[in-house]
Amino acid sequence: MIGNTVKDGSGTNYFVLVDDEGRLVTGPAWTLALNAEETANDSDKSFTVPANTEWLIHSIWVELISTATAGNRQMEIEIQDGSADVIFELRAGAVQAASLTRYYLFTPQVADLTAFRDTDFLMTPIPELWLPAAYVLRVYDKTAVDAAADDMVVQIRYSARDV
Repeated sequence: MIGNTVKDGSGTNYFVLVDDEGRLVTGPAWTLALNAEETANDSDKSFTVPANTEWLIHSIWVELISTATAGNRQMEIEIQDGSADVIFELRAGAVQAASLTRYYLFTPQVADLTAFRDTDFLMTPIPELWLPAAYVLRVYDKTAVDAAADDMVVQIRYSARDV
């Protein structure tokens, strides 16, 4: 295949390619992106897909630093539709106690760990997450042990395209 990305008069990117049988194929171009939220004192973060856009999620990286407040935290990924209805939930396979730093990777085709590897790393597989405009991807401590004081960093790798 031979391909290229071009802009139309409105500035929208499109891919244009010729497939192996000589057919011209066009459509909105995908752009790789990273969306990060690193605000301290917050273990509940939401990301909204902008209007006229769709996202294909590749991975969600979470770093959670729990305070000394007793209780087990459990990381959860939640997808809400444009009406704020929960349409998908996925929980990490292990909980995190107080006063710890843990790293979570949610991505397709990885082992579903139920214990932390090397004491601080947990992988959880996700299905293909294709999110249209106005959908919300929420990453949070399901148990909300110390939601206003635990520190959480979330980085989402995804492809986006105009629709």
